[in-house]
Amino acid sequence: MKAKKEAVLEAGKRLFLEQGILQTSMEQIAEAVPVSKMTLYNYYHSKEGLLDQVVDRLIEEMMTLYRGVMDQAENPLEALTSLYQDQEAFRKIASQKFVTDLAKFPDQMEKLRKFNEKHVVPEFEMLIFKGQQLGQIRKDISPQVLVAFLAFIKEFSARTEWYAGLGSLNAISEQLMTILYYGIIQRDGPQEH
Repeated sequence: MKAKKEAVLEAGKRLFLEQGILQTSMEQIAEAVPVSKMTLYNYYHSKEGLLDQVVDRLIEEMMTLYRGVMDQAENPLEALTSLYQDQEAFRKIASQKFVTDLAKFPDQMEKLRKFNEKHVVPEFEMLIFKGQQLGQIRKDISPQVLVAFLAFIKEFSARTEWYAGLGSLNAISEQLMTILYYGIIQRDGPQEH
């Protein structure tokens, strides 16, 4: 029974990521496993219940990937460089369709916000602070201001009308990361303002 429940979760995750949440029906998930719709509803009670577990799984996967990058890096600059260069690995975890649809589920967005606030933000602030202490990251940028800026960009870019006409979400994300990455790295010599 546990294996079947896990198979339902994985099928739901795969279909939500491939097709989007709104475009995926419980019937499609049941057929993909295969299980009866009754079995599906016995495990997760609703599409939102399954989505809740899918989001939890994606958070785990993103944290595992993030942790791996952080653990392998010898210093903050190397960690930031890896995060910058490995954007594609993070994008594979959550597709553009999925992220766009997820914005229509306030409870899930709040869960992600709280997780980010509790785990990701403090670690990122500490990474920036350590990089500043080592002279790798500009000291004239507060770690808190930088994290607030990232939160603003993330929230602003979640509005699909904002990036309409600018290209794909992946291309926009890559360009924003480039601006951020090269904007905070300490260059040799005095900084011009």
